[in-house]
Amino acid sequence: MDDEALSERPQLLLYLASGADVGRFSLGPALAAAAERAGLMFECYYDELRKGRHFGGGDPEAAQPGWPGGSLVAGGRHADQLLWLATHWQILALGDPACVLWPAVEAAGGETLARSTDPADLYAAAFERLGQAVPEDVLVLDGAPQGPAGLVVAPYLYPALLDGEPRLGIDASASDAVRRRLESLGARRFVEAEIPTATSYCELTAALAERHAGWGRGILLGDPDLVASQLGRAARLRLLPLYARPQIDVIDRASELVRRAREPVYGRQYDDRDFFELARLGHGLQVVDPGPPFEASRALPSGIPAAEQPPEPDDEQLEAWADERRILVTLLLWCGMVRELDCLPRLVDLVAETGLAAGLVLTAETLELGGGSALPLLAVPRERGGVLGLLEPLLGSTGRGVAAEALLPPGTLEQSLSEAREAALARLAGLELRGWWPLLDSQLAPVRRRRAGLRTGRPVVLFSPRGGPQGVEGSDVAPEAARDLRGLAGAAVRRFGLDRLLEERRPFDDRRPGALDEGVAGAVQAAGFTYMWTKAVFGRPSVLGRSGDFVALPFTAGNWDGWSPFYTLRAPRDLERAERRLTRSGRPGWLAGTIDSPLWALSGEVLESGSTLYRIAKLAAAGGRSGRLVNVTPHVVARYARLLDERGLLT
Repeated sequence: MDDEALSERPQLLLYLASGADVGRFSLGPALAAAAERAGLMFECYYDELRKGRHFGGGDPEAAQPGWPGGSLVAGGRHADQLLWLATHWQILALGDPACVLWPAVEAAGGETLARSTDPADLYAAAFERLGQAVPEDVLVLDGAPQGPAGLVVAPYLYPALLDGEPRLGIDASASDAVRRRLESLGARRFVEAEIPTATSYCELTAALAERHAGWGRGILLGDPDLVASQLGRAARLRLLPLYARPQIDVIDRASELVRRAREPVYGRQYDDRDFFELARLGHGLQVVDPGPPFEASRALPSGIPAAEQPPEPDDEQLEAWADERRILVTLLLWCGMVRELDCLPRLVDLVAETGLAAGLVLTAETLELGGGSALPLLAVPRERGGVLGLLEPLLGSTGRGVAAEALLPPGTLEQSLSEAREAALARLAGLELRGWWPLLDSQLAPVRRRRAGLRTGRPVVLFSPRGGPQGVEGSDVAPEAARDLRGLAGAAVRRFGLDRLLEERRPFDDRRPGALDEGVAGAVQAAGFTYMWTKAVFGRPSVLGRSGDFVALPFTAGNWDGWSPFYTLRAPRDLERAERRLTRSGRPGWLAGTIDSPLWALSGEVLESGSTLYRIAKLAAAGGRSGRLVNVTPHVVARYARLLDERGLLT
């Protein structure tokens, strides 16, 4: 492309740094603010150790190295994502000369402003290119841990640089020589950032968010590294950062700010209670990892070509299957979080190779930010290398994030789903969007506490974690004595090698979904869907919540996760067990289960678990162990369910 064509593109300022550089906490926001004043898009990218693993929550500082860092650079195709941005944006890059993305910047025809980590070099190059005077005020942030609690405060101060008069930002560790060079550029006053008195992240971030409430439009929920990495998204969407350990504390403390925020809340869960507390305030959580996809990719088209949907089995075929008492089988591949776009190429490859017919559960966010991924292949015929007709798109949860839907305030789900469905259809280029997938569309109800259970097929004895609020189950032993008893028992167990027979109770082991929430079903139907899946009445094919042609269908294969409130498939034997149970009944029906994609298909997880996922898909595509199951997309199952219900063939 010639220079004239490049110059006509909208411009994007890209700041590159190392994840170990505390200077990024101050430089990044000041550059983002300057870009906004100049009418440019801003993005940042910070190199760090990435293992491509599923980080499901808890304190990132206690996690294995690299696990909270997001996708592997190679597996996450970060350079490819930058090249995708360059099809729309003229990239102006500056920052750490060792950053892994510089070759992609050069290949994309990007303009190099400065290759340096020196704040004076970077500010001089940026402000000259943007045609702005260097601000006289400099805000000094300290990126080192602060106070007795060791709080990393600086990442949560970016609103101070984005909200208000132009200022530079530098770290407190900057040398006198750097300060003198900034003064030579025009800086005059160096002022330390005002930090609220706080003993916890909860107190700190809630106070800072309240201070900048007039600027904020949304919420970014996460630890310091996550918040720093999402600066481009935070600046564009005006996200106020919040964090606590656990995060439900700050969600409660800043509840009014959260309630008023735009949908969804971005961040990552500390634990699954976040999905419940955010739901009560009317929001879903959209999980992001450090790194891409870049917020700027939302401006690009989805790239999905217009395509004619291949024909489904006709009504006569469904009637024949019903007469033969056939079981239809489908899988629901969850891929609704922004971070899970990294799973998508592997899921598409899986379907293309096995011929599996399945559902792909997305959100409007993944469709809007995933144009540079494998999404276009959803509309490409199989003979040309795509998966048209095999992967049916469905919308998940709130449509933009994930919440315990039964806890959302009245009217919230319908409004959110209606907006998200319209936005998703605009990206799907003619592909239909008829089905909906829930996190939790019913209230949880207590079940009898079991002393034993199965974990990945092996029997185990369940125990509550040491130091919990109760003593030994079913006894009058005090908690302190109970801990002592557990300690003695633990020593004996380890001595005799019985560790593998014990398993800690999981947060949701003693609860299961109750009845279908009719309000949820009504909201899903009102938003324009013709069928939904439900967590209620697991295991038995039945039609729930039917209204006209709209049906709610239960899952019939998988295990109660226990750590999270949903049923998932973990191994081929889960399908085989459901197949035996359903075929023994002698009735027609369906075998349907969810694949939680980040556990299988993130760039690090696939190396360890990809072969098991392949066996699950291959088994379903082949019609089960018996070969008599019929593999179809979820919409065909919904049509079959209506037929079976009308003929009275379901229990």
